[in-house]
Amino acid sequence: MGKKKAVNQQFEAHFFRRVFHTFAASFLIYYSLPNEQWINTLKLYIPIVIVVFALILEYFRLKERIDRKHFFRLRSYEKKRPAGYLYFGIAALILLLFFPQQIAIPCILCACFSDPIIGEIRHHSGIKKAYVIGFFISVFFFLITWFKADIWIVLLVSIIGGTGAIIGEAKKFWLIDDDFMIQILPAILIFILWQGLKVTGLDIMPAEIILPI
Repeated sequence: MGKKKAVNQQFEAHFFRRVFHTFAASFLIYYSLPNEQWINTLKLYIPIVIVVFALILEYFRLKERIDRKHFFRLRSYEKKRPAGYLYFGIAALILLLFFPQQIAIPCILCACFSDPIIGEIRHHSGIKKAYVIGFFISVFFFLITWFKADIWIVLLVSIIGGTGAIIGEAKKFWLIDDDFMIQILPAILIFILWQGLKVTGLDIMPAEIILPI
């Protein structure tokens, strides 16, 4: 019975992490909020407050002032370092506040969907197949976000973005979680491409795809 209970708990934790990843796509409602002064103020401060709250929770957990059992099934390596949800939130916050939505949206979607899909395929079919499929899924998110740009720009950005997402997911660091890297690395690569071409007089940034209500 004890072994069966442990297996059930592991499955519940696994399922919870997958659901959290996909549910986080709802953060993109941020871009559809009305463009009014008081709402823009909330759009600035509420994400910051949420991340700061998570930082405080993690600080107290790591200092063992909050019992670890109050946190739903953290992974073993998160015992001595911040949990993945905090890295996810920090990366999303950076993207929402400092990057144009054309860059932020596909990067957040990569974390929401490519990451868990890669994890599931890696578990069942192996790492190579997982990264190949994950790459094409990531490319798809950049394609649908940049579809208003010229075709060569769409393809270039999608390949760079998809490659950055997969490298961010595949490259493991002890202190920096892949939930952070899968969002920030492709964002930085595309930002550099955008600004580099802009210096030459070519602005590749397409129109926004989500507009305020």
